[in-house]
Amino acid sequence: MSIVVAVRGNTGALGGLVRAVRAQDYPAGDLELVMVDNHPVPVLPPGRYRLGPMPCRVVHETRPGLSRARNAGIRQARGEIVLITDPDARPESDWARRMVAALGATRAYCAGGKVAPRFTSGASVDVPADVLQLFVPPTWPRVTTELAAPYWVVGCNLAIRRSPLPQFDTRLGVIGRRHLSCEELEFTVRAQRGGHLVVVVPDAVVHRAIHPADLTTASVQGRALWHGVSVARLLAIHPGADIYDSYRLRDALAPARLRSRTGRRSAVADLARVVGLRAERLRLAVAGLNTHTASAEESAMKEGVFHG
Repeated sequence: MSIVVAVRGNTGALGGLVRAVRAQDYPAGDLELVMVDNHPVPVLPPGRYRLGPMPCRVVHETRPGLSRARNAGIRQARGEIVLITDPDARPESDWARRMVAALGATRAYCAGGKVAPRFTSGASVDVPADVLQLFVPPTWPRVTTELAAPYWVVGCNLAIRRSPLPQFDTRLGVIGRRHLSCEELEFTVRAQRGGHLVVVVPDAVVHRAIHPADLTTASVQGRALWHGVSVARLLAIHPGADIYDSYRLRDALAPARLRSRTGRRSAVADLARVVGLRAERLRLAVAGLNTHTASAEESAMKEGVFHG
């Protein structure tokens, strides 16, 4: 099994991740750690590398983009199953074992494990639910179940079989300062439409870091706006996809919400999401980038091709 981690600007968090990987109750000889250095000027030495107690392989992908970096790592992975997480994520010690068990028991192609918030030093835990769901889904099933609303998966806790070879859409996922998201949602929609089973695994847990800088008003507004942009792109790629898309200005600015500080914080996030969604839909319509003018990449993905 291979664990793929895309690294850009957060190398300081790798030590904690490596310790969490090393602590897995899974045979160490069956785990491979693949680090994808996504800096324009590489900061990690290529090839075999030892990061603290854990040997790993470093792959360079100098073209920016989270999806592009993960794709590079997946192509280099040797395991039959690829686990995907982030440098500042912290999987629990039974994470790898439970993800593999879920894939084996269900024969699923892809599994998304539970993601819980991990507030780092200085980060407030008093976060409105509507804001917190920008980071972690609010609802999880009690047992492993097929992916369907109201559940969704998060990119820091995925397990995917390497056949057919998975590929994330490079029009989604963080690219530089553009905090695009939904790359994992697009992947699961495409997988399910291609006839592949995707499951949600509530007992395979990864703790996602939420830093103080993530919770500033400006950061929340930016994240929400880019989320709206990302949802618009996803729905342009997959019309009719079961993606929550009911944010409306009248809901965001409902008087009942604006009477409390918590409600106002949530309203700011929802308003930014609406603006991002509508602006990107307009841009796509003007540019003619819809399903009728799909690129070769879009066409290949719609036919169920997962590898480039």
